[in-house]
Amino acid sequence: MALSAGVAAQNYPTKPIRLIVAFAPGGATDTFARITAAELTRTLGQQVIVENRPGAGTTIAAEFVAKSVADGYTLLLTDLSTHAIMPSLYNKLAFNHARDLIAVAPVSASPLLMAAHPSLGVKNAKELIALAKKNPGITCGNSGAGTVTHLAAEKFRARAGIDLTSVNYKGGTTSTVSLMTGELSLIVNTIPAALEHVKSKRLVAVGITADKRATALPDIAALGETVKGVDAAVIAGVLAPANTPRAVIERLNAEFAKAVDAPKAKESFLVNAAEALKQTPEMMQKAMEQDARTWAEVVRVTGVKLN
Repeated sequence: MALSAGVAAQNYPTKPIRLIVAFAPGGATDTFARITAAELTRTLGQQVIVENRPGAGTTIAAEFVAKSVADGYTLLLTDLSTHAIMPSLYNKLAFNHARDLIAVAPVSASPLLMAAHPSLGVKNAKELIALAKKNPGITCGNSGAGTVTHLAAEKFRARAGIDLTSVNYKGGTTSTVSLMTGELSLIVNTIPAALEHVKSKRLVAVGITADKRATALPDIAALGETVKGVDAAVIAGVLAPANTPRAVIERLNAEFAKAVDAPKAKESFLVNAAEALKQTPEMMQKAMEQDARTWAEVVRVTGVKLN
């Protein structure tokens, strides 16, 4: 059996690969998934098909991949921060977060963007905090309960000492649309999902979830300029079912490392203030374990809990 697995890994891939994305189309994770999938299709000689399975704080997609055949043909591309948050938020999962999925390769890291509807009348974090203290309960949309966009907003709320009302969606695009129509006052979202609307002045950028401004977006303030300790990022990365052959994992890790250097990937990363990431599967696994500990503390401090 070991010999046959080794031969299969050497011949990999011999058929199309499904790249399951844990979010709806339009956000950072989906954007970067499609760029890297196109590159891998070219370099691997087999089509890499992007399939969106959003919802339940990425647990729907994660469970699907965790229970798939461990042969390298069904992969999960998700936000690793949200994945790290998952075990602290959910009392029961239909799969084992740490045991059933293993690291393959990181793709990119990019800060989130807090944006407001113009009618809210705020232009920066200082004005938002002042308004929220006078009018508690300002609605703040996110990409889904338990996602990094949700916990980043909770982190900001706790650090700023204000009250925001979380409104959970199933992706960054839908929450952005609700903000533009005035159903929401505020969102924390991925940069690709909201930036174009900020540039067209349909939305107002409050700040990015970072300690300092992004070189690619110098005109947008960092929330850390006003409130310390509110950094958060979308870390796009690829996971596979446990027991996927080691040779397949190594092949995929090398291919994703090449994909993030492709011209289209570099262009997209620059526009979206993202940074390409390259790590061995072992380094990535250790980083995920550390992130799980970090976000567990945020969950404890903010008091967020999901069933």
